[in-house]
Amino acid sequence: MDDISVVPKRADPFFAALLESVGDAVTMVDPNGVVLHWNEAAERFYGIARGDIVGRRIGDFFRKESVMLYQVMESGAPVRDVYHEPKPGVHVILNAVPVTDETGALLGAVSIERDITNYVRMSEELYRKPDAESNGLDTVLPSSGDRDEQVRLMAAHDVPLLLSGEAGAGKRSIAMWIHRRSGANGPFVAVACGAVPGGLLETELFGYAGGPYGDAGSERPGKLEAAAGGSVYIKDIHLMPAPAQEKLAAALSERAFARSGGSETLPLTCRIFATVPDDAERFVEEGTLLAKLFYAFQLYRVPPLRERKADLPQLCHLLLSEAAKQMEKPVPTLHPEAMAALAMYDWPGNLPQLKNAMEHVMIVARGAEATAADLPASIRMTTLSGLTQPAIPLTLESEEMERTRIEEALRRTNGNKAGAARLLGISRGALYYKLRQYGLD
Repeated sequence: MDDISVVPKRADPFFAALLESVGDAVTMVDPNGVVLHWNEAAERFYGIARGDIVGRRIGDFFRKESVMLYQVMESGAPVRDVYHEPKPGVHVILNAVPVTDETGALLGAVSIERDITNYVRMSEELYRKPDAESNGLDTVLPSSGDRDEQVRLMAAHDVPLLLSGEAGAGKRSIAMWIHRRSGANGPFVAVACGAVPGGLLETELFGYAGGPYGDAGSERPGKLEAAAGGSVYIKDIHLMPAPAQEKLAAALSERAFARSGGSETLPLTCRIFATVPDDAERFVEEGTLLAKLFYAFQLYRVPPLRERKADLPQLCHLLLSEAAKQMEKPVPTLHPEAMAALAMYDWPGNLPQLKNAMEHVMIVARGAEATAADLPASIRMTTLSGLTQPAIPLTLESEEMERTRIEEALRRTNGNKAGAARLLGISRGALYYKLRQYGLD
């Protein structure tokens, strides 16, 4: 929706309860910028009591936010996902929409601010630590408590593990982490079902015994033998032909197998990891993954990057460090505005896309600190400072908005009237006139 219509009176108690239950700071103003509502989250966030701000102009407390809300009301257009630092060390993502009644008449505006300070602080702390170089495999593990604990418990037991998740979510990295953490003395061997012709996949996995199709010298071991004492990682197991799935299910059940074309039983001495895309159960329902094979594995869903935003600061630092090492450059810190943009982006390409973005930063960043401008264009976001630059001639604005814009321009130029006039796009004479008009001279 581009605006919010007035809520029916009977819904007022529910609406009030909703405003107080959300964790984001919510501010409501009337067309003159007078604060109508200031929820509990806003009180905690800014340390301003409701009784001190309700009934007063928002511009008395927040200059840039005031300009932004007037712009929203003047234009009738919402503002979404705008980065702002309302006070030193506090970082928010701001959304605002105009509010109208049933006839379309303007009633005011609502702004919602989400606190993202923790992401920025976590990023800054990584650069302050002397041991900031972290273990890459530890870094890709989801850090939310239950998920992290589940992975670590899986690592402690030698059971087949089926990893489901979106492409690039980190399934292979987690399998490698478990392999190394288990203390396996054998190799980590991978096979991609989609890259091997179906008729050859069974031989690739179980090996070939030779026999009627060749002399004794044609026999060769498969991945299960090559990974003895280690692990086999089978990518996209749902693409494996049904006969090979049957044979793998039997091998997992009996902990033994035979090469293709042979009868000699060989012990299964490696751990098996397999992967499928998200929603693993649907492949069983569709018949592309045999139920007996599916239930031979323990299932773990690897969450996509958009569901593990708390990991972003550490992941960014890891990938920046790797790119810096490859390019033989120092690792730049991430400006809070850049970290905010990274935290708000949904990362449809998951870890490969984040890796690409960090490599882009390393290529274009010039100083010791990487800014939002160093990010790929698709990831950058609008800032409140940029949004409140003069975009509408003062003559087209309401008096309250005009006054606020003039005060903001003077503040930004430290009272320099010539600079403020240039910032506002008006002559110095026009500015002096406006200053007298509003009692600001």
